Parts: sequence; C-alpha cells; structure tokens
Amino acid sequence: MKRTNKIFLAALVVITILLFNSAYLNNKSTSVKEFNFSINPLVNYDFKQLRDTLYTDKDHYIEVNLLTQYATLYSRDGSEFHFPISSGTKRVEKGMETNTGLFAIQWKAKKQYSVQFDSTVMLNWMGFNNGIGFHALLGKSYYKYLGKKNVSHGCVRLSREDAEIVFEKVVKGTPVLVHKGNSAIKIAFTSEGESYNQYSYKETYKLLKERFQLIYDGDYLISFNENILVDEKNIYSSGLPIGNSDLLPSKQNLKPSYLWVDKNKSEEERLVEIFSGKEKSDFTLNPFLDSRN
Repeated sequence: MKRTNKIFLAALVVITILLFNSAYLNNKSTSVKEFNFSINPLVNYDFKQLRDTLYTDKDHYIEVNLLTQYATLYSRDGSEFHFPISSGTKRVEKGMETNTGLFAIQWKAKKQYSVQFDSTVMLNWMGFNNGIGFHALLGKSYYKYLGKKNVSHGCVRLSREDAEIVFEKVVKGTPVLVHKGNSAIKIAFTSEGESYNQYSYKETYKLLKERFQLIYDGDYLISFNENILVDEKNIYSSGLPIGNSDLLPSKQNLKPSYLWVDKNKSEEERLVEIFSGKEKSDFTLNPFLDSRN
C-alpha cells in the first residue's frame, strides 16, 4: 500500500511538472518581445548608384551630359536650369570631341573671337578646358541642333538666351562636370559647420585615383574619405579624372557599426547620415553585418 502511494505521489509530481512546463512554454511562445532596432537596408542596396563627392563653395556648378546633349546649371538654393547644347565632333573639318572630365570656369568674356576659325564671334564665352568653353553664336541656324546633335568644333554651344542666363550666374572657379552618363563622381555644395580640405592639382589628382580604386573594390564606405574642395586653384584647364561608374560593383563593404538602433529615424535620414559621414551615434556594433552576405 505504501509502495502504491509513493508511486502515485511520484506520478503526480511528474504530471504537475509537465503541466507547468507546458503552460510556461505556451505562454513564452505567444509572447513577442519588441526590439528597438532595424537592419541597415544598405545590405540589399544597389551601390552602382554610389558616387564619390567633391565640393564647391561657389553658388553654382554645371553638369554636361554629352550623350543627351543637355546641360544643367545647379544652384545652391536648390533650383536647376536645364538647357540644350551642341558639343564637339570629329565629323566636321578640324573638329574634335568635347573632352570628358571635371573642369572649372577659367575665364569669361561677353564677346570672344576665334583665332582658329576665321575670327568667328563667340558670345558670352565661358572657357573651361584650354580653348574649349561654352558660348553662343550670331544667328540662329545652329539652334536646330541644340539638344539633338553634336556639330561644333569642340566647344559647347548653347542658345544666346541660355548663354546670357548661364554667363550671369557662373564665376571663375565654377565647377563643370562633363561626362557621357558614366561619371564616378558628383559635385555638391559646401555646408556650414562641415570641414573641407583643398589640395594642389597634383595631390587632388592622386587622391581621386585612390578613391576611385576604393569604390571599385567595394571598400569606399569603410574608408575615411575627407571632404575635398575644388575650384580653379586645383582644377587646371586640362581637368581632373571622373572615373567610370560602369566599374562600380553592386555591393560595398559596410562597417559593423552600420546596424541602426534608432527606429524613430526614417530610412532616408539614415541614408543621409551614411553618405554625409556624420557622427553615427545611433549605431551599435554588429561584427556579422556585411553587405557581401
């Protein structure tokens, strides 16, 4: 009888423990703990759109796309002025392709005469690449090619109306980015409170080559890339290289600290912090986070 009671008590204890554990596990499985973090979306971001950024303290810069035969005057106030152009071509006698590269306005003149082409009058001249520059012409016969076909001897032609607008805006040192849709750099305006360094032409050229290699190798975001200021003092008339965005990989290595813990910030704000290089006070270490995964 005593043996039976002991067996009964032991069985009762086992059943009680099992029921308790079952209730605990069921309760645990239905409870969800909210974690205050979100994984960096850059892990799945296509970094082919990433560009090395150089800065200007001027109020404007110009970007010329030789493929579209259009140019844009960007202003510090956020406004943009788009205008059709006609660039250089070898199809015409003594013609040359307009060079790609990063240039700066070297000098301006309301009226300039071409020494090479029978003293042709060039209105609102804005030179940026040795003897190459923006300008308008007398008459309107060339207007039909603007934004459609490159027919100049090397310069960038624009209408007289647009030339007047651009001429009044730009100054010596205004950056001019000329590309065929595959530039690996972009220009941005300086901001108060940020620090910028300016180097000689030779030093800037060398730094750009190094930064291009970092971005091609996927190591751009894990490297320190200081803010470089550019103008006519370190952009000679021969120009600076602009790299080749076709060589950019889809993925870039990310620092472990790029795991966000502040869910109150929008994804856009987080991306801005990444690309502006601001203090990442909202990040915490995660040694397993890598954009290659």
